[in-house]
Amino acid sequence: MAFKRVLGTANLYLRGRRHDFSRGAQQALIAHVQALEPDLLLITGDLTAQALTAEFQLALQDLQPLLDAIPVFMVPGNHDVYTGSAARRRTMERWFAPYMGLDGSGIGRSTIGPLTVIGLDPNRATWATASGLLPPAQLEALAEALAEPIEGPIVLALHYPVIDRHGELYDHPSHGLRNAQALIEVLDAAPRRPTLIACGHVHHGFLAQLELSDGVRIPVCDCGSSGHAHQPKRGRAAAMGLYELRDDGTMHLERYLHDGQGFVPEAGGAWASGR
Repeated sequence: MAFKRVLGTANLYLRGRRHDFSRGAQQALIAHVQALEPDLLLITGDLTAQALTAEFQLALQDLQPLLDAIPVFMVPGNHDVYTGSAARRRTMERWFAPYMGLDGSGIGRSTIGPLTVIGLDPNRATWATASGLLPPAQLEALAEALAEPIEGPIVLALHYPVIDRHGELYDHPSHGLRNAQALIEVLDAAPRRPTLIACGHVHHGFLAQLELSDGVRIPVCDCGSSGHAHQPKRGRAAAMGLYELRDDGTMHLERYLHDGQGFVPEAGGAWASGR
């Protein structure tokens, strides 16, 4: 095994992190999304723990009912690009390229009705950290895309948050998006801004507002880990977000938490529980 996978296996089995995730919750999530019948399913990465072939195969098997029924757009997470070999072989793309919207520009892009979804990939294989870095080519491609005359709403999807739950730059060298400020500068200069930035990476979900230099505020939504085990004593549960982008430019957010059996609306409204 690659050295990184040795560390990851120790984390899963010796430190017990495997107990934080649940196949039951994941399968309940599939059924819940099927019942919702959304216009689009957006997956912001970490389908796997160590980018192993068996993990991608299982993810494809479980997701197939959704892939066959509704539009799906996904970006990889750092665990999907866990080792140098997974990055070089572009393993995630081998399994899920039809749902990543890749066109050679360096970014992913898809149009569903009036909605434009743009996906970024800051993931990279590292020895021991979990940080991300957006290549200059992706930042340039994003700037060009946001300069186009796009009429409808835009959703920007990437695994790493650009800010944390407190609105502070999420660029910590061990776990954050190292050049988050560069991404903000692209958004600052863009003629069109995303209606929503959807991310993952932080398993404890949050909603924050990215405020640009001209006062425009963009919601940054991390629904939380969607495959988390039901752990009421720790105040943890799997979560998923439902985002309704309305014709008048407003957005309605609803978050669902796994209660041990199925997914139910979060009491008090989205992110009210603090989970």
